[in-house]
Amino acid sequence: MSDCVLAQTLAVQLQSLRQAHSVKRIFVALSGGADSTALLHGVCGLSLNIPIIALHVHHGLSANADDWALHVENFCQGLNVPCIVERVVVENQGSGIEQAARLARYQVFAQHMQKGDVLLMGHHQDDQIETFMMRLMRGSGLTGLTVMQALRPMYGGFLLRPMLDISRDTIEAYVTKHKLINIEDESNTDTQFDRNWWRQDMLPKLQQRYPQSAQSIVKTISILQDEHQLLNDLIEPIYRKVMDGQGCLDSNKLLRESWSIQCQLIRRWLEEHERFPLLADRQIAILLNDVLKAKPDAEPLYQWQDNEVRRHNGRLYCMAKLPSLADFTVQQYGNHQHLVLVKGSLTQQTSAGIGLKPGQYEVVLYDGSLKAKAINRPSKVLKKWFQEFSIPPWQRPYWPIFLYKGEVAAVPGLFVCQGYGAQQGWQLDFDFDGV
Repeated sequence: MSDCVLAQTLAVQLQSLRQAHSVKRIFVALSGGADSTALLHGVCGLSLNIPIIALHVHHGLSANADDWALHVENFCQGLNVPCIVERVVVENQGSGIEQAARLARYQVFAQHMQKGDVLLMGHHQDDQIETFMMRLMRGSGLTGLTVMQALRPMYGGFLLRPMLDISRDTIEAYVTKHKLINIEDESNTDTQFDRNWWRQDMLPKLQQRYPQSAQSIVKTISILQDEHQLLNDLIEPIYRKVMDGQGCLDSNKLLRESWSIQCQLIRRWLEEHERFPLLADRQIAILLNDVLKAKPDAEPLYQWQDNEVRRHNGRLYCMAKLPSLADFTVQQYGNHQHLVLVKGSLTQQTSAGIGLKPGQYEVVLYDGSLKAKAINRPSKVLKKWFQEFSIPPWQRPYWPIFLYKGEVAAVPGLFVCQGYGAQQGWQLDFDFDGV
């Protein structure tokens, strides 16, 4: 029975996704535990005719981590599935080791996923219940109590949790029936971790006292998810009104809304931009006070984990935490190159009008003291040019500048300099990648 339930659930979930979206590749987050082992095995049995790739994150937190990586590689070899093992360094920055490990995993997912990709994760019904109870104890609001979504956009593709309606017992029965071997993380028995305490101590007691507790909690989650969707539907017209068309929020329009609507709009915005984990009520209140209500001439910043919210010229921006510039080196640039820079990327097309004349250039990063003379414009230092183009101060250090023999020849995305223009020359575009 467990075999049929799991296989049918996976088939229905993936078929529904493929009918709505073009799916190019399927990644399976493979820890090696029972859940992800059953997930990969079940997906491989569907004959999807889509490339399936296993992705294992080696956290290095256990003495057995190397053995686990070898195990998943051997398991994937038996299924004839490519396996990518990524080693990460888990940095606990005060949010706890579990959250730090989660952040490291999602950074790996971001490195590999492209448009049209789907990442499958093995979360199941029991995980959903545990997460609900943990968030309830933290005082989460409606958004937090909707817990995990079965499907959401992620990194240009989608994250799909196809087993959220399947119990742990059903998954373990599937593993036993197919004689699958899975690893057991020794930390799963450590009740110092909240999730393990709920799983091993509190929820079994709750089940003894209230035999229908699991079904009741699942029903509550479903109701809250419906109400959360209703709330999003109701605020959607307001949300579109305060958006500026480039992924930013208009701070002046946002300030005209009531406090409660401001909070909901911020939640909606961060969710759309995939800035996870989503903020709690207290954190949103701090963000609104520190960023939205900062002095008009300030450049405020709110950070959490790997995310940032900033304000500039009446617009709120959300993005990933800005990377270090320490490793950047001057690069040489020729015809039809595509450069991935410290932050963002540079592309080249043939311009219909005036563009940069072809040649060999050096690519450096922004220096506000360099002088540049745009075509038919006066000479100014780059700091003045970037102010004129309203480029936010935090973007400027990452902006590429084209030099020819030490002279500024072009600023991609902004202008070409006098003496360096040509009909049907190069049109250089810089995508800051994160606005």
